[in-house]
Amino acid sequence: MIQQLCNIGHEHHIDTFFKIAVLETSLLPFFNHLTSDNSIENIITNIPDTSQVFIADLLPKNIRVNTTSRISSEGTLYKTTISFTLTPQDKNLQALLETYQNKEVLALVSKRNTSHLHGTKAQPMLFKYNPLNSNNPSVIKGYTITITGECYGAEKLYEDIVFNIYTRGLAFDLAQDL
Repeated sequence: MIQQLCNIGHEHHIDTFFKIAVLETSLLPFFNHLTSDNSIENIITNIPDTSQVFIADLLPKNIRVNTTSRISSEGTLYKTTISFTLTPQDKNLQALLETYQNKEVLALVSKRNTSHLHGTKAQPMLFKYNPLNSNNPSVIKGYTITITGECYGAEKLYEDIVFNIYTRGLAFDLAQDL
């Protein structure tokens, strides 16, 4: 079968990542790349408030998602690296990031009409952060976040679903007293 694809490139169809949810895997139920999309959507939608999750709006043009595949004796492995910057540098944000440092996480990265889930409970990703400093006043300062991992199966792609995780929670624990 021959199929002709139309690669649409005008401004109404260009969609960039604008939000990320980072979910620590320790309290999540087991699932892997073979688990149905509906089951995973249900896990994320019904995640308990006691779970470790942070949600961040992304700075424009400030996220890189790179996925490469390779064949192994067990099947196709997808290696993904996600990196972005969070600002500003402050004590509360650094304390929050420190709780995730070198922990296993999932990354739910969203565009306006799609969400992309990277990692599974069976094959999570590793979270790391580093301070980002510069003597140049026009250069962004904050924290560089890097999330990396290898997983069987490609990212899970969800179309036209707005995960309720984005409307729950407070910025920091301190905000609960307000």
